[in-house]
Amino acid sequence: MVTLFDALANMALTALGTAAGFQITLRAQQNLQPHPLPHQFAPLLEHPVRLEYLDPPRLLDAAGVGVGMSVLDLGCGTGLFARAAAHMVGASGRVYAVDLQAAMLTAATTRAEFEGVLDRIELHHAGAYQLPLPDDAVDVALVVATLGEIPDKPAALDELRRVLKPGARLAVADEWFNPAFMRAGAVRRNAEEVGFRLLHNIHTLAGYHALFINDK
Repeated sequence: MVTLFDALANMALTALGTAAGFQITLRAQQNLQPHPLPHQFAPLLEHPVRLEYLDPPRLLDAAGVGVGMSVLDLGCGTGLFARAAAHMVGASGRVYAVDLQAAMLTAATTRAEFEGVLDRIELHHAGAYQLPLPDDAVDVALVVATLGEIPDKPAALDELRRVLKPGARLAVADEWFNPAFMRAGAVRRNAEEVGFRLLHNIHTLAGYHALFINDK
């Protein structure tokens, strides 16, 4: 005889199996053809659960972001990290928020204006291979849940080195739930091949964040 508990347990297992299968399918598609998270899923980027385990100010602090600095947020999405960085760099700092999707930049603009930090952020509709910045312009670059979405990762990392100052830092973070999740080891290999040096790599229950220095 099947009890209510058994029925609920079976339903839960079925749901978990479906979710796992969907995640596997998404990751397989990303491996074959990397692409950005569609803008229709933008609300997920600022879901309260994600804010808890990512903790943007803490990650930015670990990357060394401070008053008066220039910060690049590559693949900024809705501007979650760009806004946090804008608060930390203050009126004398600058944040460059770059995204491939115009709809994401529209959302980022609205949110930055609401928080009163839009005057500290430059938003750019651009890709990772030709950043709209001069050489040696940035103190800290952020790439959060984005590197796995970029087809030519070495080219993107090499372009990041171009705009980073000598001795500047690159923070790369990713989440297990990201369909385009890129393993920390693969990130390190790609980064070191173009001239970055790993400072530390911290694993968490939700993923990891790695910090590199630009050894020019």
